[in-house]
Amino acid sequence: MHWGSIPLTLDQRFTFTDRLFIIASFIAIAVFAFPQFSFAQVINDTPFVFEIQNPIYLSSKLQNLPIADDVTEQAKLWANHPEDIRVPILEEYLTKRHSPAAGEAELILKHKNYRLVVAISFAEGNFCKHQIAPYNCWGIGGARPEAYSDYDRAFTRANELIQKYIDGGLDTPERMRDRWVGWQNDSWITAVNQALSDLKQIGL
Repeated sequence: MHWGSIPLTLDQRFTFTDRLFIIASFIAIAVFAFPQFSFAQVINDTPFVFEIQNPIYLSSKLQNLPIADDVTEQAKLWANHPEDIRVPILEEYLTKRHSPAAGEAELILKHKNYRLVVAISFAEGNFCKHQIAPYNCWGIGGARPEAYSDYDRAFTRANELIQKYIDGGLDTPERMRDRWVGWQNDSWITAVNQALSDLKQIGL
């Protein structure tokens, strides 16, 4: 009897090396002949699960809050929560961008046009890090910039001006640009839209 090139007899005593070779051969044959048995247990015990969760879902899940399918509806849910959950989310967003207005998130969110208040502050003053005049993060006033006594009045003024533009049909960054900036600055549009997109991604 032969096993491969090794002659075998019934009374032969196998050395340790022979035994290892035979065992390894059997295993190799089993793997190639019946691969489904070799890997089935691994697949059954440790299934592969891929799940992509958006930041809105994660924020709501972690804080045990209701979750909406639509970003706009999610913002409404959070706004109507006994404690406006949007406040810490916006505060965290502005803190990560080193905005001096990060602690004023609650004041910003009081206003109807808070998204554009934040987005235009990015385009004009890098989230209020640069101010054309005290608390003026939006370049309001141009050559004669307006100054405010605090962020509360500044946000109110910015919101009012934005609403005036919207009422006049200038309701997108593209339509606002020429009048707000005074010249065709495409970077301004890009910056405003980028901030608006960021806010949407975090459910605001």
